[in-house]
Amino acid sequence: MSGTLLNAFQTLSPLRDFNVWRLPVAARDLRVLFGRIHNFSKNRIADCTFNEGFLYFKGDPSNVEKELKESNEVYIGEPLEEVVLSPSTDMLLIKHLFYSAFEGTLYERGWLAPLKNMKRAIPLADEIFKENLHLKISDEVMMLFGLKYMFEVRPSGDALLWLDIYAPLWSLAERRRLHIKEIDEEIRKIYKEKALLRPKERYYRTLEIINDVFGGEKSLEIRFCDNTSVSFLKEMITPPPPPEDIKEKVVFFQSMIDESFLRFKNGYSRNPKKIVNLKAYDFGAIKEVPVKAIVAEPLKDIFLNFLRKLENGHRGNYMGWPGFSAVTGAKLSFNNGDLIELENGFSEKDIEDCFLRLVSESGNRAVILLIMPRPLHGFYHKIKARALQKRRRIQVILVDTLNKEPLEFSLLNIGIALYAKAGGTPWILREPMLNARGLFIGISFHLDHEMKNIYYGVMEVFDKYGKHLECKVRMYKSPYEEEIKSVKGLYIPRDDAKKMLNNIIEEYDPVEIIFHKSALFHREEKKAIEEVCQQHGIRCCLVHIEKSNPYRVYMPNQDYVSLRGTIIFDLPNRDRAILITTGHSIGNYEKVKTWSGIGTPKPLEITVEKNTTEYNVREIAGHILNTTKLDWNTTETSVKLPITLKYSNKAANLAPYLREPDIGLVDIADIRDLM
Repeated sequence: MSGTLLNAFQTLSPLRDFNVWRLPVAARDLRVLFGRIHNFSKNRIADCTFNEGFLYFKGDPSNVEKELKESNEVYIGEPLEEVVLSPSTDMLLIKHLFYSAFEGTLYERGWLAPLKNMKRAIPLADEIFKENLHLKISDEVMMLFGLKYMFEVRPSGDALLWLDIYAPLWSLAERRRLHIKEIDEEIRKIYKEKALLRPKERYYRTLEIINDVFGGEKSLEIRFCDNTSVSFLKEMITPPPPPEDIKEKVVFFQSMIDESFLRFKNGYSRNPKKIVNLKAYDFGAIKEVPVKAIVAEPLKDIFLNFLRKLENGHRGNYMGWPGFSAVTGAKLSFNNGDLIELENGFSEKDIEDCFLRLVSESGNRAVILLIMPRPLHGFYHKIKARALQKRRRIQVILVDTLNKEPLEFSLLNIGIALYAKAGGTPWILREPMLNARGLFIGISFHLDHEMKNIYYGVMEVFDKYGKHLECKVRMYKSPYEEEIKSVKGLYIPRDDAKKMLNNIIEEYDPVEIIFHKSALFHREEKKAIEEVCQQHGIRCCLVHIEKSNPYRVYMPNQDYVSLRGTIIFDLPNRDRAILITTGHSIGNYEKVKTWSGIGTPKPLEITVEKNTTEYNVREIAGHILNTTKLDWNTTETSVKLPITLKYSNKAANLAPYLREPDIGLVDIADIRDLM
């Protein structure tokens, strides 16, 4: 555990009084004012932030007043006064002033920041050809090595600067960043091969970029326009083990959460791949799994060869796949009449027609395979929605999976997914996650793909073993009929949330409920949960699980790869922690299992927003780690998201297709319908 590094840099000494100027200002259009504020920072006139009618700034007051008076759209009031900000009460103001100073410094040194209000920075055109700031992807496309950045200011006066690599693709001809929709499959493949940095390379390249921005000084200095500065240590934070005697300078400390055991037919293991030896949990409960297939013409022989190995077994270099029935107790049922070959390409209409034909020829337990040479993109959700309507389960398989080595892992993953989709239970948790009769509820949202003022809310319900119980999907409209820009801030309205929760409570009679959401809980949701839980005497916990964050955790003694189950506690904020769910993992007999993913693992940020249960942050993080192991779509130990969020998000993504006139709203009664 020693030597763990967080990509955060701490101030050399706590902030004390923070002197700034305060000036009353107003504008008809606040965009004009914010444009001025950005230019002040860019031209190093002043570092500014606007709050409740006042401009707070560090710089020369006469220059600021002069620039503002030149604008006919910004109005200056009185008095101009010097005030002192305190980290304990003015954290937000101080943080925004840090951003202004840092972004101004970046611009001075040949960088552009921020990018569309995102805390991202890229080197400008005359800088991108520095060897350590770019990577050529093709003759037309280059990848830039930029920065993600985030400041934190604590009431104690400690400030943190988080820095990570930001790596957008850049069009050389048009001299601009490429949108993800503009990136074709070939470029995407090269990007994954060349640009997704492994942890050790990412760590050292981050340090190189920091040297480019800050120079070779011993500290990271943030200099303001009034000639004051704040220095940060030029060393990443090393969180110690749980401290016996907490010292002032300790901001984080780390610990480990043990991997939970899974229960199979013939025993227990931490590793899902042990299903090969220990057999499926309900081995023999299903006698036969009928399989149908739609195959693009050139892939027929590849598919049939794969299916034979899936049924009969395959001896690989890393492990053996003994065959479908040996692992599950069920026989695969397939013959030549169960396959439809698409001879003239694979249009959406052809695929859908073939699917409906196979539905008419099969029973409810049949699983339909769709073998494709490339991803289906938007059509994927449409065909999954069609399968839901027809009460059939579909498995989309790309040809790369059929050829991918080591083949035994593809056989294992597809075999287990097929068995689950046919109604089987591959494994369960050995122990319940809650001490009493309780539920986990994942909440997710999705914007309609056509009607931009419509969104969908989902509540996915699981029991204390992580068994899926039901999925509630609802459609909502923007109250002002305005276009909704982002799922951030979306919520289930109070009355509807109360109705949904009351129905769930009536059905399952819990005494405690843990809520997982990938965004902050809205006040309407909080009020609904509080009122319903108080009415029924139910304990509740609201957990915000954020996957989009700037955090990285490096472990030099593990080749800089993070170790799954590591938890980083935020000492000043006891309701927050950073949890590692991907990376190397600890298996049976404490043996470390090497992570085989690409890029660098990114942790989850956990924030407990309300808690009337007996569970602390460590135990709540343990629930999250446990529920990552209940995804039957993979036998990997290292899985990032808990099923509470992964499958509520899948249901939300399907919702727009379920409301189409020819499909209608279809209930999602089983998690297998979402796999």
